[in-house]
Order: sequence, then structure tokens, then C-alpha cells
Amino acid sequence: MTQKEKRVLLKTAASKPVIPLWPPDAPGIDTTAVEGQVEPGKFNNIRNPTLTVYASPDGSDRGVGVVICPGGAYNMVSCINEGYPAAEWLNTLGITAFVLKYRLPNTQGADYSHPVPLSDIQQAIRIVRGQADEYGLCADRIGVTGFSAGGHLAAMACTLFDRPVHTGAISCRPDFAILVYAVICQLGTNAHIQSRDNLTGPDPSPELIRLLSPDSQVTSRTPPMFLAHSKNDEGVPYQNSVTMAEALRAHNVPCELHLYEQGGHGFGLGEAGHDCSQWPTEADRWLKAVLKKRVTAP
Repeated sequence: MTQKEKRVLLKTAASKPVIPLWPPDAPGIDTTAVEGQVEPGKFNNIRNPTLTVYASPDGSDRGVGVVICPGGAYNMVSCINEGYPAAEWLNTLGITAFVLKYRLPNTQGADYSHPVPLSDIQQAIRIVRGQADEYGLCADRIGVTGFSAGGHLAAMACTLFDRPVHTGAISCRPDFAILVYAVICQLGTNAHIQSRDNLTGPDPSPELIRLLSPDSQVTSRTPPMFLAHSKNDEGVPYQNSVTMAEALRAHNVPCELHLYEQGGHGFGLGEAGHDCSQWPTEADRWLKAVLKKRVTAP
């Protein structure tokens, strides 16, 4: 992505409506804190998590809303690479997108380790579902997509919705998920230890590791998933997506796994000339098929 393209993305994002996830007096929220940026569009020190709304163009909405979880190893939220471009892509499909800036465990002066990021995505799903009419959405067509550690957060939303951090009248269960080079494994050679340690601290208990391993939390009520990964990913091994697909299939949850030869880690919507650039087209085809069926929890 060129610097000019980044400037356009940032300018467009700055013009979009922003929804705070929590009231200003909610525990752990500080609306006066200065949000940090590692570089433009890569955020840290997020004390007031938000959703940036990319409404679908008039006349093209399919009634679908998607909460996007950018990655960043639970050390930052990389909206410039995996949030804003994904939102614009979803808009071209007639889908309303919501880019999530979630709180991070390493925020100075605050304890935002697990379950705080999970509480943010659960709240984001409730907000989108609760405001479905306002955005022309169907309440049973609210999904998530996530990249890298954001994929882990999205996967936890799909597997821990029956253990909500905060109770509420509106369901926080996604109706579908699109996970791209997602962190899944929490133990062994395929684990992404940096994101795990950032989320939990360096010595998580065996019980916590299992809870935060989405593959071990899959049930028949886990929503359908599309997974994409490159085989030459040296950051998050592709076996993470294979492991998740195997768990989904073992519980008869509809899923589709795409493994690409090239792309490495962090390819976003795809690298020109690499086969990983096929995944957005494949995901669109898959989602259209899924939405023809009832996707709410059985």
C-alpha cells in the first residue's frame, strides 16, 4: 500500500460516524485519555473503544452487518492495514461494516487484559444488532471478520458468546465469521506466544489457556466460518486455521478453509500476484451461500 493510498484511507475513515462502545461513566472507560498511534492508523492506548461505521451505499444493502477486528498481536489495533480496507471492500458487496477499536492489555495505567477485549467485541455485536433497523440490517445477519490477533478475538466471540463478560438482553453471538490468518492455537509449536502473553500475561493457567483456545470451545452452536491462511505464514502458522476447521467439522459446523501458497503474514485483502488475493472473492461466494440458509443459533 502506497503512502497516498494510506492518506486516502485515513481521510475517508475520519469522515465516518463513530459509535462509543460504552457510556463515559462505565468502569474502565476514560473519554479524556489521549489515544496513541504507533503510526497513522495503528492505535494503542485505547481507553474509549469505538466502532467506525461504513454504511453500505444506498440501494445496495443486503441486510448484512459485519464487525471488523483488525490485528496487532493485542499490542495495537492496525486499522490502516486490516480495518479500513476491509470495510471498504465489504461496502462494495452491499454490506455495512463496523471497524472495531478494542482495548488492549498493555495500555498504561489500566488493566485491560482478558476479558476486557472480549467484552468489547461482545458489546460491539450487541450494539450493531440492537441498531439493526437504523442501518437497514437484519438482526440475524450480523457477523464478524478478524485478522491475526483480531481473528483470535473474533473466534472467541464465536465460541464464548454463551459465557458473556456482561449480561444483556441482546445476543452477542455472531451469525457467521470470516477469519483471515487468525491466531487460534494457544499451546505448542503453532501458538502465537506474543499475542497470548499480551492478552493473559506470561504465565496463564491451563484452564485459562483452554478457555482462550477457540478450537477447544467449539460446539454445535458455533456459527459458520470461512478461514483463509497462507502456507508460508511465518508469523501465525497456517495450522492455526487447519486446527479450527477440524474442530468445526467435528461438531458439524459449516466451514470452508482456504490455504494459499503465497502471502506470508499480514496480507490483508491480498498481495498482487499472489494466490492469497483470491480470498475476498471466495469469501463473498461463501457468504452468499451461507445467507441463503438460516444462520441463527439452532
